[in-house]
Amino acid sequence: MSRSYELDRIKSEEQSAFSRKQSAWERYDEARNAADAAHDVMQSAWAERVNAREEMNHEYEALQDSNARRDEVWNEYSRIRDYNNSRIDSLRSQADYEHQEMQRCFEQASSEYQYGDKSMAPSYSQEGYEHKARRDELNDEVSELIREIKDAKQNAEWRAPKTDSSAYKSARSRFEQAKTRHETAEAEFKRLKSVRDSLKREFESAQAEHKRLKEEFQHKLEEIKAQNQRERERVLDKAGINFLDRKDAKIVKKADGTTQIYSGGLGAADGLGHGHVALDSSGHKVYERKAFEKHGSQNYTDEPTRWDGPHQGVILGKERDYEVTFSQGMGKKAGQTIIADGHLSESYFHSRMHHNHYGLDTKYSNGTERIENKGGDRGAYTGPGH
Repeated sequence: MSRSYELDRIKSEEQSAFSRKQSAWERYDEARNAADAAHDVMQSAWAERVNAREEMNHEYEALQDSNARRDEVWNEYSRIRDYNNSRIDSLRSQADYEHQEMQRCFEQASSEYQYGDKSMAPSYSQEGYEHKARRDELNDEVSELIREIKDAKQNAEWRAPKTDSSAYKSARSRFEQAKTRHETAEAEFKRLKSVRDSLKREFESAQAEHKRLKEEFQHKLEEIKAQNQRERERVLDKAGINFLDRKDAKIVKKADGTTQIYSGGLGAADGLGHGHVALDSSGHKVYERKAFEKHGSQNYTDEPTRWDGPHQGVILGKERDYEVTFSQGMGKKAGQTIIADGHLSESYFHSRMHHNHYGLDTKYSNGTERIENKGGDRGAYTGPGH
């Protein structure tokens, strides 16, 4: 298959795209692993946060239960205290009244005894003692109520649970720390996830570009194969190669523009006893030898023996281009080329020492030896293939 610079260009671009895709994949894979690791850390921190929250809630409920029991006891004490205090205020008010009445009666009795009707003094005195007795009863009842309040307070102090919020505060502190760790881990995961997603898009873009170029290369390759196959069939048609020998026929295009076709050899198209057909640069058959036929001038076609040219042209080299003058052999000289550096005049170029001579020696060796090996390289051509 002839070389296609367009195919080479597409292949080079495909290889570059493949390298970019691989590089993008490596960056994406690294970012994906980092994001997965960050996700595991975040999940672990979340589990820790959930456990800490459950512990905090448990301690909070325990604290609330303790506060409820404490409030219940102290509410009972408050009920007793408030009721007794209300009763005490009423009793004290009555006791003050009885005390005042007692004083009034005793003063009245003393006054009657000293200045008035003495017979009335005992009556007022008796009434004063009755008020005194009533006052003392009321004061005793007040004392009893005060004692009940004190007893209720002592009982509340003994029964009410001691409220200690330290366990809840410690659990809440652990929860806040776990919450902070989780939020930090979550933020880091989101950051790495964003990087991962960006690199994934970059990889997918590179992958799509590589796929496109790969398909373009394959399409171009098939196109060139089809073109080469058509060209092969065209050459074999011109060479007159039969159907049975076409599959294995070997086509070689020379630098001088001629085309050599080999077929029918043992084990290979150019194997022992092979047939040989040569086409000139114009596609005309100039030599034909059937398989297992003898070598010799009889195999040349009737094309007149001559030099086609000279022609002037440029040969592209790896480091620089070469201007050349050349002629191609026709007839029995088919397959031979004379060439020299530079653009030369016809007379100067055809002078013997002013050109190199390439191709098979059909004059003396029946096409088995090459002219350049017998002094055809005279140093006149220094370009590619000399």
